[in-house]
Amino acid sequence: MRSLVIMLCATLLGGCVSNSDDPCEKVWSDVGEGDGKLGFAADRVEFHQTQCGTKVDVAMWEQGRQKGLAWYCRPEHLYLAGRSGEEYRGVCPNDVQARRLFAQGRQGWTDQ
Repeated sequence: MRSLVIMLCATLLGGCVSNSDDPCEKVWSDVGEGDGKLGFAADRVEFHQTQCGTKVDVAMWEQGRQKGLAWYCRPEHLYLAGRSGEEYRGVCPNDVQARRLFAQGRQGWTDQ
Protein backbone atom coordinates (compact mmCIF):
# COMPACT_ATOMS: atom_id res chain seq x y z
CA MET A 1 0.00 0.00 0.00
CA ARG A 2 2.80 2.38 0.90
CA SER A 3 4.51 1.89 -2.48
CA LEU A 4 1.19 2.58 -4.22
CA VAL A 5 0.86 5.91 -2.40
CA ILE A 6 4.46 6.84 -3.28
CA MET A 7 3.90 5.98 -6.94
CA LEU A 8 0.68 8.00 -7.01
CA CYS A 9 2.36 11.03 -5.44
CA ALA A 10 5.30 10.80 -7.83
CA THR A 11 2.94 10.63 -10.79
CA LEU A 12 0.95 13.64 -9.61
CA LEU A 13 4.07 15.69 -8.91
CA GLY A 14 5.56 14.72 -12.26
CA GLY A 15 2.59 16.36 -13.96
CA CYS A 16 3.52 19.67 -12.34
CA VAL A 17 7.03 19.75 -13.75
CA SER A 18 7.47 21.88 -16.84
CA ASN A 19 9.00 20.22 -19.88
CA SER A 20 11.21 23.23 -20.47
CA ASP A 21 12.30 26.24 -18.48
CA ASP A 22 13.59 27.88 -21.66
CA PRO A 23 11.72 31.17 -22.26
CA CYS A 24 12.42 30.76 -25.99
CA GLU A 25 10.42 27.54 -26.22
CA LYS A 26 7.30 29.33 -27.45
CA VAL A 27 4.47 28.75 -29.84
CA TRP A 28 5.84 31.15 -32.42
CA SER A 29 2.58 31.45 -34.33
CA ASP A 30 0.97 32.80 -31.14
CA VAL A 31 3.84 35.25 -30.63
CA GLY A 32 3.48 36.41 -34.23
CA GLU A 33 -0.28 36.79 -33.87
CA GLY A 34 0.23 38.99 -30.84
CA ASP A 35 2.77 41.09 -32.71
CA GLY A 36 0.37 41.40 -35.65
CA LYS A 37 -2.47 42.53 -33.40
CA LEU A 38 -0.17 45.29 -32.17
CA GLY A 39 0.58 46.35 -35.74
CA PHE A 40 4.25 45.37 -35.80
CA ALA A 41 6.04 45.17 -39.14
CA ALA A 42 7.87 42.07 -40.38
CA ASP A 43 11.19 43.30 -38.98
CA ARG A 44 9.82 42.70 -35.45
CA VAL A 45 11.03 39.10 -35.82
CA GLU A 46 14.59 40.44 -35.49
CA PHE A 47 13.81 41.41 -31.89
CA HIS A 48 12.82 37.82 -31.15
CA GLN A 49 15.89 36.49 -32.96
CA THR A 50 18.09 38.74 -30.82
CA GLN A 51 16.52 37.17 -27.73
CA CYS A 52 16.22 33.57 -28.90
CA GLY A 53 18.46 33.09 -31.94
CA THR A 54 17.68 30.12 -34.13
CA LYS A 55 14.88 28.90 -31.83
CA VAL A 56 12.55 31.36 -33.55
CA ASP A 57 10.40 29.62 -36.15
CA VAL A 58 10.21 32.55 -38.55
CA ALA A 59 7.68 30.91 -40.88
CA MET A 60 5.28 30.14 -38.01
CA TRP A 61 5.82 33.60 -36.53
CA GLU A 62 4.96 35.25 -39.88
CA GLN A 63 1.89 33.04 -40.30
CA GLY A 64 0.69 34.18 -36.88
CA ARG A 65 1.56 37.82 -37.61
CA GLN A 66 -0.59 37.72 -40.75
CA LYS A 67 -3.49 36.41 -38.67
CA GLY A 68 -2.96 39.20 -36.14
CA LEU A 69 -2.75 41.82 -38.90
CA ALA A 70 -6.13 40.65 -40.21
CA TRP A 71 -7.53 41.75 -36.85
CA TYR A 72 -5.41 44.90 -36.59
CA CYS A 73 -6.34 46.13 -40.09
CA ARG A 74 -10.11 46.00 -39.53
CA PRO A 75 -11.61 49.47 -40.19
CA GLU A 76 -13.16 49.77 -36.73
CA HIS A 77 -9.86 48.94 -35.04
CA LEU A 78 -7.88 51.39 -37.16
CA TYR A 79 -10.29 54.19 -36.32
CA LEU A 80 -10.23 53.39 -32.60
CA ALA A 81 -6.44 53.03 -32.58
CA GLY A 82 -6.11 56.47 -34.14
CA ARG A 83 -8.62 57.85 -31.67
CA SER A 84 -6.61 56.49 -28.74
CA GLY A 85 -3.45 58.21 -29.98
CA GLU A 86 -1.58 55.16 -31.27
CA GLU A 87 0.84 55.40 -34.17
CA TYR A 88 0.12 53.62 -37.46
CA ARG A 89 3.09 51.58 -38.74
CA GLY A 90 2.02 51.15 -42.38
CA VAL A 91 1.37 47.41 -42.18
CA CYS A 92 -2.11 47.02 -43.67
CA PRO A 93 -2.64 45.74 -47.22
CA ASN A 94 -4.92 48.66 -48.13
CA ASP A 95 -2.56 51.30 -46.79
CA VAL A 96 -4.43 54.31 -48.21
CA GLN A 97 -7.71 53.34 -46.54
CA ALA A 98 -5.90 52.39 -43.33
CA ARG A 99 -4.15 55.76 -43.11
CA ARG A 100 -7.44 57.58 -43.78
CA LEU A 101 -9.26 55.69 -41.00
CA PHE A 102 -6.37 56.22 -38.63
CA ALA A 103 -6.35 59.95 -39.44
CA GLN A 104 -10.11 60.19 -38.86
CA GLY A 105 -9.67 58.55 -35.48
CA ARG A 106 -6.69 60.77 -34.71
CA GLN A 107 -8.81 63.86 -35.45
CA GLY A 108 -11.27 62.67 -32.82
CA TRP A 109 -8.36 62.14 -30.43
CA THR A 110 -7.01 65.68 -30.91
CA ASP A 111 -10.50 67.17 -30.53
CA GLN A 112 -10.86 65.73 -27.03
